[in-house]
Amino acid sequence: MDKLKQSPAEVLKSISIGPVERECLEHVFKFLIKQDSSKPAAEKGKIGIMDIAKTLQFLGLKPSKNEVRLIIWEVDDDLDGYVSHEEFFTMYKRCITDTVGLEPRKLFNLTQFLMYDKTFKGSVTVEETLQILFVRYGRDRLDEEIRAIFGDDEKDADGVEKSIRFSEYVSKINSRALVEFKHK
Repeated sequence: MDKLKQSPAEVLKSISIGPVERECLEHVFKFLIKQDSSKPAAEKGKIGIMDIAKTLQFLGLKPSKNEVRLIIWEVDDDLDGYVSHEEFFTMYKRCITDTVGLEPRKLFNLTQFLMYDKTFKGSVTVEETLQILFVRYGRDRLDEEIRAIFGDDEKDADGVEKSIRFSEYVSKINSRALVEFKHK
């Protein structure tokens, strides 16, 4: 079927996420839904405001309740105040296929960082990003993507592999997005 005749929902359904990305996404989703143990039983399988707030606090940020509500609202298609498994995967698909940079990316950026940080220690190294970046972008764009996240140096001055925290990651991703937006 011609993509022009498909609804956005039909287009998203046709997008497949490979096994490596799917496994990482499932891992992140399971991590996020477990952050708030006081959630109502009916919402235990969804990401709520406190799940996001506690995760961001763990990553060194101090978000306001309204900032966290906005993160949820951006992807909460059924407006129940939570992000379901389906909404989480839809958000991911929307962002990885967004060619104009208009999709909300707050939850995506958090998700992407946590996909790299598989052990949830709060920082990522070049090595930890390689698998996901290679799967998504291939060998041709791998070096470009690594430079966008870590800069030109993959090691610190003392020869240790460079590591970045979430706030630095978001800053670099947002700066890159602004540059790309200006060139469109």
